[in-house]
Amino acid sequence: CSYCIVPYVRGRERSRHMEDILREAEGLLESGIQEIMLLGQNVNSYGNGGDETFPSLLRKLDELGVPRIRFMTSHPKDISDELIYAMAGSQHICNHLHLPVQSGSNDILTAMNRRYTRERYLERVQAVRSAVPNIGLTTDLIVGFPGETDAQFAETVSLVETVGYDSAFTFIYSPREGTAAAKMPGQLSEQVTGARIQQLITTVETTAARVHQSMIGLREHVLVEGISKRDGGMVSGKGTRGITVALAGTSEDIGKIIPVQITSSAVNTLRGERL
Repeated sequence: CSYCIVPYVRGRERSRHMEDILREAEGLLESGIQEIMLLGQNVNSYGNGGDETFPSLLRKLDELGVPRIRFMTSHPKDISDELIYAMAGSQHICNHLHLPVQSGSNDILTAMNRRYTRERYLERVQAVRSAVPNIGLTTDLIVGFPGETDAQFAETVSLVETVGYDSAFTFIYSPREGTAAAKMPGQLSEQVTGARIQQLITTVETTAARVHQSMIGLREHVLVEGISKRDGGMVSGKGTRGITVALAGTSEDIGKIIPVQITSSAVNTLRGERL
């Protein structure tokens, strides 16, 4: 991407061999690990030729019986039907997909060198939701990219409203020396970018609140991570959609996956009762 310094710092993408990953996963599973996260700059580009593709890796991990599997980050330019089918047909892959869109404007996406359009992104969102109806979607968003107009920013806001994310990481563009974007004209003032980020955060919080409200009454499975910081009689952890859920419990619950029914929602969290 034209704004990203990571490839210059870390070098070209490399893929670990699948047998090494599976061997490590087997060891983690034997040690009692409940959840494995696969991390990559772009997990969709994983592979060493032949059968070593990311969807095939997910299927192999699913067959191992790891209780919960997560992954990030997927680049929208190459999220394939095969990957979507692997998620839909799995027993252990969490129903959560982090799909960074960055902008809702095609002109800005082109300037960012993202290699997909707003329309293609929304088509992929629809494909995922058709295959995995209860999927939780999260994203990354950048405001204030060089040359971004009010109308182009409004397209980002409207995309957030259209998709209805569970949550989003929002950023103000900042130039990185050595990237193409740092040399682009139209760098915006802090006053403009500050106002835009506040509007975007408000929009994200509004859509997230609707998602959380819609989950009241549903069942979730929570991997307890620790005692709640707000209430010593509560524990909290992530549900399969990646949303934090609080419930009554003790330190003995930490590391366990507990079925709950969602009873209420707050800005960033849910509350549930164990079943």
